[in-house]
Parts: sequence; C-alpha cells; structure tokens
Amino acid sequence: MKNELAKIRVLRIEPLRACCKNVKSILMVLVLLCVFTPRAFAVTYTLYTEVLPPYSFSGGPQKGVAVDIASTLFERAGIPFEVKITPWKRAYVTVSETANTCFFPVQRNQEREVFFRWVSPLYISQTAFYGLKGDGIKVRTLQDAKSLRIGSYNGSAAAEYLDGIGYDIKTVVNDMQNIKKLNRKRIDLWAGDPLSVRHFSGLEGVELDEKLVYFTTLRALACSLQTPESIVEKLQKELNAMYADGTIEKILKNYQ
Repeated sequence: MKNELAKIRVLRIEPLRACCKNVKSILMVLVLLCVFTPRAFAVTYTLYTEVLPPYSFSGGPQKGVAVDIASTLFERAGIPFEVKITPWKRAYVTVSETANTCFFPVQRNQEREVFFRWVSPLYISQTAFYGLKGDGIKVRTLQDAKSLRIGSYNGSAAAEYLDGIGYDIKTVVNDMQNIKKLNRKRIDLWAGDPLSVRHFSGLEGVELDEKLVYFTTLRALACSLQTPESIVEKLQKELNAMYADGTIEKILKNYQ
C-alpha cells in the first residue's frame, strides 16, 4: 500500500516539475528577446520636416543637411523613426498635440521654448541681409534696413524678430521664391542664411552681396512635450558625440 502511495506522489510531482521547467524555459526566451531585440517593442517616432533646400529636399539623391543629421542621430541612438515632409505650420501643430513626434530644423527661441522638448543644436546658422550685386543699397546697421522690403520664409525666427520690431517683412513658403522676387525687384533685401543663399542664387545664376549679418540661431529638433526625459537625454548625448567625432562637420561639408 505504501509503495502504491509513493508511486502516486511521484506521478503527481513529476508533471509539476516538468511544467515548472517549461515555464522557466519560456521566461528565459522572453528575457532573451527583450535583451537582443529591443527595436521590436520600441515606439517609432515620426519626424516632420518641410521642403527647405538645402536642409531638406522632397526628392532626388540628396536628402538635405538637416535630414542627414536627424536621421544619423536617431540611427546612432537606436530609436526607430520615419521622416515625413509636411508644411511647417502643420508640423508645428501636429507635434504640439501628438506624442512620439518631432520636427526639424526649428529655430529655437524664447517664445517657442515652453511648447516642446528640445535636442540641439542640430547646427548653428546665421542670418544676413542679401541684395543684388551692385544695387547700391548700404546696410551698415539694422536700422538702415528699417524702410526696406525684406523677404523671408514662413517659420523663420529671424523674420519673426524683425516683424516684431516693425520691419516690412514679406514671407513666402520657401526661399526659392525670395531669390526670384529679389531678382525682379519685388523685395529690396533677402534675409537668409549663407547655405540657403548659396544654393538658390546658384540655381538662378544671380550674383548677390552680403550686406549685414544680424542674427544667429540654433537649429534644433523640437519634440512633443510627452516625449520621455530618457529619450531626450539619449538623443542629446548622441548629438554631442556627433559633434565630438566630426560627424556633423562631415555632413555639413557634403552640402557646401
């Protein structure tokens, strides 16, 4: 009788041991999946940018300075992402309301600071007044441009600054329109950065004079306020490393 009871106990215990062993195996597999395939469970960030040559192009072999920097940044940080081209104002509203989104390149300033979480600078840009070569316009101080018609593009912090202090600012969707307007004398000056001016004046075959550098801005990645601090810190740390190892400089040189 005792032998029979012992057999029953063994029969009951053995399946339990086998079950526990299987559970341990399953847990081990799940742990390994979490360790070695983090991307499978990660959130994909949508990165918005506008058509803003040479910083972002809508097509062709080159993607643009800003797109190359932002893409390299997310790749190195190991964060899944996709880049979408959209108008600047729509990107601004979308990112201010939607989690897991960012947009770039954004001119970082005091007015925008509280509405986003920032990773910066993707690059630093200067804004200057440009005019047609030989136009006779002299701009030695900011005040000298007060009575002139100045062209810029939507979303430019440099243009917003001038508009806020009473300058005659004519904004357009993109800077290609500004070089055309300048050439047709529909504006007197173009407020642009050197890389954009060189790009568009070269395409149009127009010679320009730099009149006065008046504004320096940080071009940044602006992310939704819902973005976790850990993600922002990871991106900022990787961006700092890209400056330190020469990656940013190399990307910029590709477009100069």
